[in-house]
Amino acid sequence: MKTTIKYIAISLLILIVYQLVLPNKAICQQTGSASVNMQIGDPEIKPYPFKPGDAFLVNTFPDTSSFLNGTYPIDDRGYAEFLIIGKIQVSKMTMVELKDILKATFQSYLRGPNLYIKPLVRVSLSGGYVRPGLYYMDYNTSIWEVIRMGGGPILEEGLYETTWQRDGDEVEDIIPYFEKGVSLKRMGFKSGDQLWTPTTLPRTFWDYTRDIMPILTFAMTIYMTYYTIQRDFNYLYR
Repeated sequence: MKTTIKYIAISLLILIVYQLVLPNKAICQQTGSASVNMQIGDPEIKPYPFKPGDAFLVNTFPDTSSFLNGTYPIDDRGYAEFLIIGKIQVSKMTMVELKDILKATFQSYLRGPNLYIKPLVRVSLSGGYVRPGLYYMDYNTSIWEVIRMGGGPILEEGLYETTWQRDGDEVEDIIPYFEKGVSLKRMGFKSGDQLWTPTTLPRTFWDYTRDIMPILTFAMTIYMTYYTIQRDFNYLYR
C-alpha cells in the first residue's frame, strides 16, 4: 500500500514538473522563431538601407522607357534628386516608404504596377585600370564583376598587385575573394573602399640599365671618334 502511494506521488510530481516545463519550452521555441524571422525579413534589422554617398537603382519593368529608370546618387546629406518633385531625404526612409512615395507621386506616369528599387554601394577603382573611376554596385556583386566593370588592370601583373584600401590603409588581399567570386557583402566591403593597382611596375636594375646603356653607347661613340681623329691628325703631321 505504501509502495503504491509512493508511486502515485512520484507520478503526480513528474506530471506537475512536465506541465511547468513544457509551456516554457514552447515559449522559448516561439521566441527563437521570432528571432529568426526578425533576422531574415524584419525591416527593423536594417530599416534605412540608403546611405549618404551611395546610390540606388530604380526600375519600372517592363516599362524600359520610363524616365524613372536609372541610378540615383545620394548626397552627403542623404538626399536624392528626382525629376518634377526635386530632392527627397531618402536616408531616413525604408525601402517600402520610398517605393510608396514614388508610386503615389508618379502614378500617372507609370504604365504598370511594378517598381523595383535596389540599394547600391560606392566603389572606387583607381590607378592602372582601363576605366578607373567611381562605380555604384550591388552588394551581392562579386569582386570579379567590379574589376570587370573597370575594364581590368592595364598591366598583366596588375591583378596580383591590386590592393583593397580603406581610409588609406590596406584592408586585405583580394586574390582569394577574386578566385572564389565572393560578393562585396561577404567580403565586408564598405562604401568608399578603394581598389588600387599600379600603372607601372617598380623599376628593376635591368630597367635602369636599359635607360643608361644608350647614353653610355653614345658617349663611347663620341670618344672613339675623337680618339680616331686625334690619332690620324698626329700621324699626318709627325
